[in-house]
Amino acid sequence: MHALSYVWGDPTPTATIKVDGQYLPIGSNLQASLLRLREDEAMSWFWVDAICINQENQDERNQQTAQMRDIFAQAASVHIWLGPASDNSHLAMDMAKRIGADALEAGVLDLWNDWMSKNSRVDRAPEDAQDDEALQLLADLLNDTSFHAPPLLKAVSALLSRPNWFRSWIIQEIALPPSGLILCGDQQVPLDAFDAAITAVYFCKVGRFPKKMPQWQDFGAGLDNNAFHLRGLIARRQRRRGQDLNLAEFLLSELRSAPDRPFYAATDPRDIIFGVLGIAADTVPLHLRPDYSKTTPQVYAEATRAMIEQGTHYRLEYCTFPKDTPDLPSWVPDWRRVGLKGVEINPMSYRDLFRSSGDRFQPKPRDLCESNHRVLRRRGCLVDTVSSVFQIGLFEGRKQTLSDALISERSRSWALRSIMDFSMPFLKSPAAEIRLWRTMVSDWMGISRCSSEFDVLSVRAFRQDAVPAGSLTSKQMEYILRNTYPYPLRPGPDSNVEKQALVYSFCDRVIRQAASQSRKRTLFVTDGGRFGLGPETMQRDDEVTIIFGTQVPIVLRPCEQQFRFLGDAYVDEIMDGEAIKVSFEEIEFEII
Repeated sequence: MHALSYVWGDPTPTATIKVDGQYLPIGSNLQASLLRLREDEAMSWFWVDAICINQENQDERNQQTAQMRDIFAQAASVHIWLGPASDNSHLAMDMAKRIGADALEAGVLDLWNDWMSKNSRVDRAPEDAQDDEALQLLADLLNDTSFHAPPLLKAVSALLSRPNWFRSWIIQEIALPPSGLILCGDQQVPLDAFDAAITAVYFCKVGRFPKKMPQWQDFGAGLDNNAFHLRGLIARRQRRRGQDLNLAEFLLSELRSAPDRPFYAATDPRDIIFGVLGIAADTVPLHLRPDYSKTTPQVYAEATRAMIEQGTHYRLEYCTFPKDTPDLPSWVPDWRRVGLKGVEINPMSYRDLFRSSGDRFQPKPRDLCESNHRVLRRRGCLVDTVSSVFQIGLFEGRKQTLSDALISERSRSWALRSIMDFSMPFLKSPAAEIRLWRTMVSDWMGISRCSSEFDVLSVRAFRQDAVPAGSLTSKQMEYILRNTYPYPLRPGPDSNVEKQALVYSFCDRVIRQAASQSRKRTLFVTDGGRFGLGPETMQRDDEVTIIFGTQVPIVLRPCEQQFRFLGDAYVDEIMDGEAIKVSFEEIEFEII
């Protein structure tokens, strides 16, 4: 038996087929893929979801969806129909057919393993590539002028941008079968050869190896690196390395905004979760199964609760995302939007720097299957209450976000003065101003947490004072060098002019770091006089809490006897477990 992978597209029936004596209406995409298989005179059994699953029978749909892992893993191969030829796709398919088998045999896919393990062979000098088949193949491609042709590279980009690659289901459809075939128009290429071919193109563009020859440096200038980040192919490579991924890693594969296309998508938003349960390594301990009787909010809430309760790969602070799907509990991400737009706000804990809850963790849950899917119960303590929230005003009659105002050269000085005006009543000492600016960058500057050198320099940078290079100590200059150059790969500046330029660059970088950290966040002050950076939706009287097991403080809004989740926060002086050492009352929060 073989399996068919394709995009459903518009489900409106355009044709009728006869199956076991019964007539079945099908959509245009399935019709096109079946006609393509008929051209090859395929004489085998094919598993096709729209035909083999009665979509109107909920029980059958649940049962068959739960078995899709076994179906694709046990299929002899998967036929992946990308659609009819268009956008010069024949050029991309011809290229994959021409170099794919050789790239696969040369071990180009192993370069991906090296790349991910940070022991990258593609960093070698070209003269060291002669004994490496994979690198020699890259060199041969880069020396082939036809490989540089803009129409070819544009065709590759277009082929990798087809909607097939971003379906949530395609991850397991590509990753699980022992072999596969990529079909586009009347052309076909074996799956692993296709993967090796586009991996070769990718490393010709991004690897340091090709950058070391002047004639190769402009290769793929019009190619977007994001075009090659295809979750199905990446999951297949990871399985080849023996690496299992959990549900959270599939849903949050990249902590960044999505490029001009989704990371993953599904016609039925519940399939964002159901589509990866078959390949996620932790599906069984999470106690999750496809169930189409449940609403989208319920499916998202149960999956999120299970990941939070498991606690290994996902924490409450990762719920700080905007929402489009209505009726979601405040603590549940809109996984459909995350797939379409990526992570629009990086969690404060994504660098793994902080331990605000110290060594306190949540007790073992009484029941993973909470009867009310809208309620999340978490133990922790109330630490402080928000007293003042900074609101950026109008600049030249226009509303701006704090982040945008800090990035723009035109509005930067105005934004910094506004921050100082807001903070002035709370700046009782020089140390308080240092805490303010450390808060604005969330205690992170380039390669490490802020040091005493940063504390001194940041005050001058944020005040936009003149900072003569000659006035700085050797330790301060070393700190600036470390946080401006790819240290220690490049030498430091020699002349005073170079040193001064480096200082200007560092001061600009400090403010840009503040702009980055304040994206969709704002400055606030608590009753206890603490500075914080938290959700832009914050208000006076919101509560700063430490939820056991989280790495950063969580801001909650009281709602009668319950709380609404607003997001995570940086709150100076309680990021390393200081609050846990004080005798705060432990309580159970009901978050809705």
